[in-house]
Amino acid sequence: MERAGLDRTLPLAALAMFVCLAEGAKAVELNGAGATFPANLYKEWIETFNRANADITVTYDAVGSGEGIRRFTQGTVAFGATERPMSEKEVASVAEGVLHVPTTAGMVVLAYNIPGFTGDLRLSRQALVGVLSGQITRWDDPLIRAANPDANLPERNIALVARRDSSGTTFSLTNHLAKVSDTWKEVGTSIAWPANAQIVSGSEAVAGRIAIAEYSIGYVEYSFAARLNLRSALVENKAGQFIRADGSSGAAALASALDAMPEDGRQLIPDPAGDAVYPIVSYSWVLLRKANKDQQVAAGLKRFVGWGLTDGQSFADKLGYIPLPAPVVTRAQAILGTLN
Repeated sequence: MERAGLDRTLPLAALAMFVCLAEGAKAVELNGAGATFPANLYKEWIETFNRANADITVTYDAVGSGEGIRRFTQGTVAFGATERPMSEKEVASVAEGVLHVPTTAGMVVLAYNIPGFTGDLRLSRQALVGVLSGQITRWDDPLIRAANPDANLPERNIALVARRDSSGTTFSLTNHLAKVSDTWKEVGTSIAWPANAQIVSGSEAVAGRIAIAEYSIGYVEYSFAARLNLRSALVENKAGQFIRADGSSGAAALASALDAMPEDGRQLIPDPAGDAVYPIVSYSWVLLRKANKDQQVAAGLKRFVGWGLTDGQSFADKLGYIPLPAPVVTRAQAILGTLN
């Protein structure tokens, strides 16, 4: 009887040991930080990937491109995210080397809240610069009326909403403005907006402020405007056409510049050519160290980012992003393949 009782306890003891070992094994943690621009997409990616990969835990802090670059450069995160590529000087400060992997793309839209306004608001290149520079302060300004001759524009002041934090969305917008206007000089992730602008931090905050502030207009990545059902302006492109931001016009903008994609993936498209292109479009990059001391981290990053470049692209369109064109996916996979 004693021998039989002992035999029955052996499987239980072995199981207990297995459970202890399993509980002792920790998942590889991949913490990232950076741009709010792709945050809605990355949230879906991370939730889906983490559920399917118990041995890897990915987290992401949407703090803006500038802060993401700072944390990545200081080595406090495994990956960064940005719409403003790192400069050569910034890259040189990272001893392990830097990889820019394009993971998605999106459009910067001018979302607005004009009570009682019907139809579509059209913004010419000149009017866009005027509104964002503070030179145009009223909705019934002649430059806005010129592109909207039959619209019921209100005789009200414009409430401009802009970003306070260091933002890749701001960089993408100001890079476009400098390309289309000789008078716009300031390009960066953080600039001096007109004194009467309402300044907030993060894409979500911009969209939220526009939603509640009557007679307001502000810039935000398309997915944030779409989530709150905000209306966005048709913006004049290089061909003189007023184009609505949607999947088709965004994809056309990327397609117009595919032949110019550099080997390192750092492509800016400040003013795409073509009749049907939306004019303010940007890639978003994940920043990775080319050489990683922790091989588990390196392997985990390859798995997560590699998944995002394949299965993850299927999330883009429904969330308001532009799926990467096949040649860009191929280029991104080649860049990711150099990580070690």
